[in-house]
Amino acid sequence: MTSLPPALLRPLLCTVVLSTPLLANAQEQRPGVQAGITFGATTGAYAHYDDKPLVLPALSWQGKRFFASPGSLGMNLYKADGLRLSAVATPYTLRFKTDDVNDPQLRRLHSRQMSAMVGINADYSADWGAVAASVKREVSGHGGGVESSLHYSYPIQAGRFTWVPRVGVVHSSARLLDYYYGISDEEALRSGLAAYKPGSATSPSLQIAVSTPLGTKWRATGVVANQWFGDAVEDSPMARRSSQTSAFISLMRAF
Repeated sequence: MTSLPPALLRPLLCTVVLSTPLLANAQEQRPGVQAGITFGATTGAYAHYDDKPLVLPALSWQGKRFFASPGSLGMNLYKADGLRLSAVATPYTLRFKTDDVNDPQLRRLHSRQMSAMVGINADYSADWGAVAASVKREVSGHGGGVESSLHYSYPIQAGRFTWVPRVGVVHSSARLLDYYYGISDEEALRSGLAAYKPGSATSPSLQIAVSTPLGTKWRATGVVANQWFGDAVEDSPMARRSSQTSAFISLMRAF
């Protein structure tokens, strides 16, 4: 089987990690195993990165206590009356590789690797919709930082289609953003860019998903999402623009 060259694989890996939380939130969480394929693209968070489409496999599994979905592993701690508390481990959805940058100044910065995050998720569903909240801490040695989020969604059934609009906010601590968007004095001297140390930031987001069954085993899910960066991110010389847009289609089969 032909393998992708490293120069193409790195941006694809970064893109799929950005996309998988959107697809995991949009797809129905059914008991058992689901496997399929994902098509899509996202505008990068960093300046002078080439946007590339992706085609990658997707896998999820829901057990009585443990679960795995694209981009996360977890364990249910409590589940009753519409409320679920779970412990989760997820990757942080950013990676900056200097080899993938077209700007000579940005190429002189240090690379920023993807991080591991662990924390607690809380989900509550009722007739009026669903609320999801999480608090996660970086544990892979990239500064420590914390990310918390709060989202609200309301499924709308229209024939065979289920539409799920979702709004929310994500708050990122200064320590977390400093690793991914900060520029140290040493980097500033080497690159010619201004030194930058961000504070914390709150980023609102809007997502619209649509899902439909394709027979008894297959399901198609589409997602379009936009996230608006807070000033601490937008003001960084590394940032591409003030928002990020993603669009994905997933085809999954239940087993």
